Amino acid sequence: MIFNKTGIITNEKKDPSFEHTKNLTDYLSKKDITIYTEENCDDLYATCNLLIVLGGDGTILKVADKAARYNIPVIGINLGRIGFMSEIESDEIYLLDNIFSGDYQIKSRMMLNVEIIKAGGEIIHAGTALNDAVVTHGTLAKLIETDVACDGVKITNYRADGVIVATPTGSTAYSMSAGGPIIDPDIECFCVTPICPHSLVSRPLIFSQSSVLEVKNRNENTDVYLTIDGQINIQLDENDIVRLRKSGFAARFISIKKHGFFDVVRNKISEKF
Repeated sequence: MIFNKTGIITNEKKDPSFEHTKNLTDYLSKKDITIYTEENCDDLYATCNLLIVLGGDGTILKVADKAARYNIPVIGINLGRIGFMSEIESDEIYLLDNIFSGDYQIKSRMMLNVEIIKAGGEIIHAGTALNDAVVTHGTLAKLIETDVACDGVKITNYRADGVIVATPTGSTAYSMSAGGPIIDPDIECFCVTPICPHSLVSRPLIFSQSSVLEVKNRNENTDVYLTIDGQINIQLDENDIVRLRKSGFAARFISIKKHGFFDVVRNKISEKF
């Protein structure tokens, strides 16, 4: 691909003085490309064929959903703490040379289609998630009860702080913290992980990419919420169902370093704690 229309998206909280953004802009200005920012372009997603994101994983999650709908590849420059989804650090801008010389790979990441369905069948929300969809309680330290079904068949019931449905990309996020497995993103599947289950036998469950999962809220008079990628928070009523399946969209990330997934796990997670 020829990336001649490059967009820059910056998390201003991570780069308040725009020092890193300016360094990137100075670097790109020496290339035979047009640079777009949110200040000089009404719609980066409709205009650009490459997006460079400066920030942390939260910033990339915000961008990845819309970028997937436009089939635009994304590369992240880490200005956060761990930056698991970022390809390079702020002092490695020179490695972007690999993109413009054609020495790169584009890796697709599976996404979830997430719907909230009322008891009568009305769909009140439809969206996508790159990392996870989480059903959990509100501000009270209180167990909630959920039913989990796959392809219309009830699989289990959880009494727990909540339940996480994660993609392989999201397996290294909240799901991992709750005891879920780390999944190679080349394996397309869902992982269902209970959060602090009130049980001696509850374990994370893995489902195939073709599965349709449903998490039903069985709680009356309890604040229960669905959180999507840590960005969107929606309150659920009793008997609301969260339906999850593989999305028709896929996030596309540019890889320019010669490393594998578990190299990133070791370097970005193991050494940070």
